[in-house]
Amino acid sequence: MAKKMTLMDAFPIYGYEYPILVSKERGCLGIPLRLELPEVYTLDEGDYLTLNRLVSGIIEIMGENCLLHKQDMFFGEKYTMDRERLERDFFEAEDEWYFQDRPYLEHHCFLTLHKVPKNYIDRTPQGANQYLRKDRKYFFNNHVPSEYLNADVASDFESRVRAVNDLINESELMQSRILDYESLFGEGGYYDTYLEAGFGQGTGRDLDFSDHKIYIGNKRAQFFTLENLDQFFKEDMAQHEYFGKYCIGENLFPIGNLFSLGFKIPQEHIINQYIYIPEKEKAMSRLRAKARRLDKYARNTKGDKNSAYRDQIYEFQHQILNDHKELVYYHLNVMGLSASEKGFGAMCNTIRSRFKKLGINVKENTVDRKNLFLGGIMGNGIGTSMEMFSPLSSEMTASLWYFEGGYRNPLHGTHGLRMVDRTSGKPLLVSIYKEPERMDWIFNRGMLVASGSGGGKTFFANSYLFSEYREGADIVILENGNSYDKLLAVLDGVVVENDDEHPFTFNPFALDRYDTVVKNGKRTLSEHKLTQLVALVHLLTTHHGEGTENTINASVSQTLIELMVQGYYGNNLGQENAKFSFNGFYDQVREHLPKIVKEKGIRSKVFDLNVFLLLLGKYAHDGPRAYLLNSDDDRIARLSQERLIYLKLSNLIDNEQLFPIIAFLMIDVFNKKLKDPRKLAVNKILNVDEAWNLFDNPIMANYLDAQSRMARKFGGQPIFISQKVDDFVKSKYIGNTIVVNSHIKVLLDLSEFSNSFESIRGMLGLNKKQQQAVLSLNRDLPKGRKLREMAICWKDRVKVFGLETSLPTKCIFETNPYEKASIAELHEQQGKDWQRTAKAYERINTHAHGKI
Repeated sequence: MAKKMTLMDAFPIYGYEYPILVSKERGCLGIPLRLELPEVYTLDEGDYLTLNRLVSGIIEIMGENCLLHKQDMFFGEKYTMDRERLERDFFEAEDEWYFQDRPYLEHHCFLTLHKVPKNYIDRTPQGANQYLRKDRKYFFNNHVPSEYLNADVASDFESRVRAVNDLINESELMQSRILDYESLFGEGGYYDTYLEAGFGQGTGRDLDFSDHKIYIGNKRAQFFTLENLDQFFKEDMAQHEYFGKYCIGENLFPIGNLFSLGFKIPQEHIINQYIYIPEKEKAMSRLRAKARRLDKYARNTKGDKNSAYRDQIYEFQHQILNDHKELVYYHLNVMGLSASEKGFGAMCNTIRSRFKKLGINVKENTVDRKNLFLGGIMGNGIGTSMEMFSPLSSEMTASLWYFEGGYRNPLHGTHGLRMVDRTSGKPLLVSIYKEPERMDWIFNRGMLVASGSGGGKTFFANSYLFSEYREGADIVILENGNSYDKLLAVLDGVVVENDDEHPFTFNPFALDRYDTVVKNGKRTLSEHKLTQLVALVHLLTTHHGEGTENTINASVSQTLIELMVQGYYGNNLGQENAKFSFNGFYDQVREHLPKIVKEKGIRSKVFDLNVFLLLLGKYAHDGPRAYLLNSDDDRIARLSQERLIYLKLSNLIDNEQLFPIIAFLMIDVFNKKLKDPRKLAVNKILNVDEAWNLFDNPIMANYLDAQSRMARKFGGQPIFISQKVDDFVKSKYIGNTIVVNSHIKVLLDLSEFSNSFESIRGMLGLNKKQQQAVLSLNRDLPKGRKLREMAICWKDRVKVFGLETSLPTKCIFETNPYEKASIAELHEQQGKDWQRTAKAYERINTHAHGKI
């Protein structure tokens, strides 16, 4: 009959006095740390080199007779719906229901640093966890061993641990904190988590080690161990590996050597890694003695294991002594968990195969299961016997640490775009600009979105705009297609199109309360309004062919225009009910400009007055474009009060004369939103989709540059979208302006440019880490789910997310022409009700999720 023990007797921790844990086993001292590892897929080769050096630094700080126990827990969680998001709108609720109960692995990481007895090197499996054989009275009468009673020893140990904690935090790759009592012993704390094999609230589970098995409650566990060097069949172990699925040609994608043991194991599991730092001379003596024993039986023939092991020891000793490396002992085990007998076999097969990928013939260990389990309890690392360890150099050991953690994005909250983690499909909220601004990752909100054809850029744009609209944003969309029709219909936005019957009309010379200021008791134009009108008139009267304008001529023209604008308003601002129009301005110019040109002696070669008046007259009185700048159009006049505006430019995209002028004037609507003090706290978005080339002349490029600076000041966000990334490279004026003013770059599938990616990388200002992330997109997508990956770059940082939505939401974001046609027909059938249409679309496509 199996022996039963109470948890109090089996629990290996004798006492705790912050920050030190004291184990029942020989009174070993331990200080536990909680680590936050670098987010998975965000490290490059230089980062792995830094992390390897960090581990070596920790070993050096701790010194002899110390034991490091690093533990990575991967326990299953299920997504629970966000109640606030459920109540916001129909489509947000559909997305929450879509992700409800989605399983994923949650990762926690700990590092316990122990001060162990000097004879720990002799610990055998039979001698491990001797405390289990002692009754409670023993621990009342026998306290901490005398070697630990020296206050200087404990103080020195604690100061070394604090130095390690500081070293980790200073690396800027990992974060560390020393755990307090509540984090260890509180409800749902570490010990609850480990002893119940889950991130629960401490409900209590029985532990059963009978029949060569382990059960933690209803979960069956199995240990897989690396105990000696014979288990390695890989010839060498560099500082990092490469993830083959993400490697394209010369674009290698680095990962940690133990990467396969983390999120790539989909079942619940715990990785335990131990590094014992012995007294160097004592450890070397043991190795020499072992080599002499092997030499005694060696036959020095091919295939003789004794000869081979002897030679390996001599070679290892030579390496340690000659290369001035540290000798340590290393042990690795993985405890896999399964909540069902059926899943147990699959779990074991998965872990075995992951070790194979590492080049390790792993051992399934049942004999030592109790010691391995108890030695895995933080503060009781001494419970793992030394026979489970292999001698290694500290350099080799550093390369065998598990380095990758999960993304730190929140699951719930009212801010952020709902996306998924690329490793597990875990639903996340991604703050595109607020958190990056707060953490100084970016200094403006400008965004560039690029992908190849069909890469999902407009799907992302629809998702992002809808998300921002929910949070109160004002949005102006300029596009030469119809990618946002359904979104505008659902949100009841304003769609403005230009056609022969209803052409765009404006009155840019009309003033509102933001266009004037009082200086020295006199009302005058604001600097912004003056700059805007000067740029507009300059745009109307300048031909932008190659070599038509030099710097002096342009400066003269702009100076004269500024004088005319100031003169026009200077004569009329003081009058009550004064009305301003382009016609009035033209009359002012025609009357006064010839006098100024004559007085200043400006030659026609520098400024041609007749040409200037001819070009300007086209938009005044009876000119062919007089309607454009003189009529008050109700559609345009009220636009600045609308939250969502969609300007469809398809009828203007090829009109070189009207296109930039109308776009220029429409951006004034965006300007008014920027300068409205009531909107200072909300995001103001100017979304330019495949129409960014409207700025591709020097005047508009300069104007856009000024707009971007103003947007940064007033909380605005210009977004530029293109599927022809190489157009940015070719762009004469605007490409560099867009890139420089876009601290956020959302890059989707660019695989069609992989052969010419160097030019794109240079133009977009991507670093090597960002390049490797972009070229890894959509190369390891999960089976059974439809999503598109995208790399989001914040200046020099990058993270990859998946965009996945419910089918009802996909219905309104879909841009595939065949799908859109089907949705339009379905919309008619459902009485033009978008909620009913979306649910009908979901029913039809439940078993055939369309392509994003």
